[in-house]
Amino acid sequence: MELRSLGYFVRIAELGSITRAAAHLRLAQPALTRHVQRLEEELGVALFTRANRGVRLTEAGEKLLESAMRILRDVERTGDEIRAQEAHPSGRIILGVTPTLCPVLGPDLFARMRAEYPRVELKVVHAGMVRLEEFLIDGRVDVALLSELSRSRLIVSTRLAQEEMVLVTRPGARPPGAVRGEELRETPLVLGDGLRAAMAALLAGRGVELRVETEVNDHETMRLMAQRGAAASVLPYSSVARECERGLLEAHRLTEAGVFRTLAFGVRASRTASPAREAVGRTLARLVAEMDAAGRLSLGSAEQAGKSRVPRSLTQMSSRNSKPMVSTREDKKHAAGGPGKSAKEGHIDPEKRNAPSQNQHGPRVATKAPANAERGQGGRPG
Repeated sequence: MELRSLGYFVRIAELGSITRAAAHLRLAQPALTRHVQRLEEELGVALFTRANRGVRLTEAGEKLLESAMRILRDVERTGDEIRAQEAHPSGRIILGVTPTLCPVLGPDLFARMRAEYPRVELKVVHAGMVRLEEFLIDGRVDVALLSELSRSRLIVSTRLAQEEMVLVTRPGARPPGAVRGEELRETPLVLGDGLRAAMAALLAGRGVELRVETEVNDHETMRLMAQRGAAASVLPYSSVARECERGLLEAHRLTEAGVFRTLAFGVRASRTASPAREAVGRTLARLVAEMDAAGRLSLGSAEQAGKSRVPRSLTQMSSRNSKPMVSTREDKKHAAGGPGKSAKEGHIDPEKRNAPSQNQHGPRVATKAPANAERGQGGRPG
């Protein structure tokens, strides 16, 4: 029994005429008659009898009319509820975020969700990359903002942006310019387990081993130690952009090409999407894109590397490449490095880059991530 046939049956009963119903429905009368005949054959009873100026319901037809009207109302109401849910998502969503990204994105995310999706209850938990993958797989979080593309077949991850990893020092601690391999090997660092493993993966194959003299698994403590000159640190640029803007810290590019990690949105592959989850994903993607456009995910041109800087305005960022990126296993093919000075000469091999475009603000350097930045090897970011 088709809903369409029930709808046609109800309209004939309401108008008392197949001819009038066919005109109202803009349907050929023989086609409408066939729908009624199929219903009668399926039920094994007559639904209408002929009247002077049309048709009237039989006793079986009266019973079917009552049930058909209730069914059609329920279907219409369900459709309205689903459409309302799409327009006004509701429900509880648990978002997992890495520790370095939580203070950067958390406040803005809560404010945006409260303003745009007040019916969605959002909870945020932070953990390292490995734990976040476990949380996604076992259902402890619904979605996650990851610091690299997941290699698990149970997780679907989509790249949102590239974020630069920078050497962070107190102002004036070193001269402007990119940090070369020899200097990086000799610089005493304060670093946590997660970031240490992440950098080992990002620098793999470059002949550089970080000199970690102090281990602290707390981002705020690492930032304060660098600010006071107790030690330098390697941190994501977004986590120190405001301090650099105020002149409290300086961020320096690691190698001329830069070292980048991948920010990705992750969900469990087997989990059904919900309007609330999609709302969180859209909002998170917009926030990351806005940060990228405002220059809060990476240093600017090579001339800016090593200096405290004010993030570029949206006008200055108009020439920035903002094409969407999707997680694939072919990422490495688009980030192949080129030859440079060898590790023996104490210099990290820079990667080949596209020729920089020129504008009124001076040269710009493309900031495409090296292959091992997109697909972490070994440890995972914190």
